[in-house]
Amino acid sequence: MVYENEHFEGVTVTLDGNTYRNCSFKDVRLHYSGGPVEMAECGMDRFSFQFGGDLAQGLNTLYQLFGTEGMLQILRGFTEPGEGEVELRR
Repeated sequence: MVYENEHFEGVTVTLDGNTYRNCSFKDVRLHYSGGPVEMAECGMDRFSFQFGGDLAQGLNTLYQLFGTEGMLQILRGFTEPGEGEVELRR
């Protein structure tokens, strides 16, 4: 489904399979299971994530393998990419 120029507040928003253009999100829970999603020109103000499906299982497995610090290092690799590869130490 395509959402344009909409404001979401205090609700759970399913990302999988949807397109969001010029939307705003405030105090929302973003539910994501790993499917395709498109977001363009959107604003976020206070949000949390809820993961489902195979993505949730994969994240849980990574947590079991690498613990909290390892998971944070993986996330930093996506949010603060740098040169080279991320090395996980445990």
